[in-house]
Amino acid sequence: MKYWTYTPNDVEVLNEKLRIKIDEFPKGKQSQKQASSHYDGYNHPKSLNINYPEFQDKRGYAMWHNPSATTGYVNYPPPRIDPDPHQQYKTIFWDGIAPLLHKFSRDVAVRPETRLNYQIFVDIMWFHQMYMGDYDNWHNHFGCQWIGIYYIDLPEGEATELMDFDGKVEQAKVKEGELLIFPSGYAHRSPPKIHEDNKTIIAFNFSVATKYSQEMLVELQKTHPQNYFEDVTQTKKFKV
Repeated sequence: MKYWTYTPNDVEVLNEKLRIKIDEFPKGKQSQKQASSHYDGYNHPKSLNINYPEFQDKRGYAMWHNPSATTGYVNYPPPRIDPDPHQQYKTIFWDGIAPLLHKFSRDVAVRPETRLNYQIFVDIMWFHQMYMGDYDNWHNHFGCQWIGIYYIDLPEGEATELMDFDGKVEQAKVKEGELLIFPSGYAHRSPPKIHEDNKTIIAFNFSVATKYSQEMLVELQKTHPQNYFEDVTQTKKFKV
């Protein structure tokens, strides 16, 4: 069973700010069939990361968009920043959690011995606030490599349960104020709420892509100039 945990700086301050914003979030009919009492439905544009554009920097091959293109890329425009005050919890969240994703990218996803740079791409995010009797069935996530779950409030015994590819089930050893990261293919669930205290999490899907380092591009330009069409300045956006 493989998973990783990280703790943000000033975790008590971060959690209190998040609790205030999440408590202000309107309750009512949501967009998903979820057995959670209070959550930010995540199948709409507001579910996207809104304040870290570096995590939304996505592109595709030019030939996907123009049949006559032979080289190059097309940059996709980032999602619109939404001014909705109920989305402010995301701004607070990423200020505390973004450094942990950079650390995970080097610790696990793209290790320094590869000599590669990396790029983080956050797909969707949401929060769940679970009350007595709430639960979440077994499921996994598609279209991403990793799942992150940050525990703002976590009563004893209510951490996420994980099932690996061999069918082994384990309750993650994680505590309040920690970020849990695990492979998106793992089936996972939230056990039924048995405590009166609320369980509050923020979850998100993300991927970490490998990028050539500036040194690798210089070498490529020397050895295979016919295949070199990268803007070297682009590599500086990703951390080595």
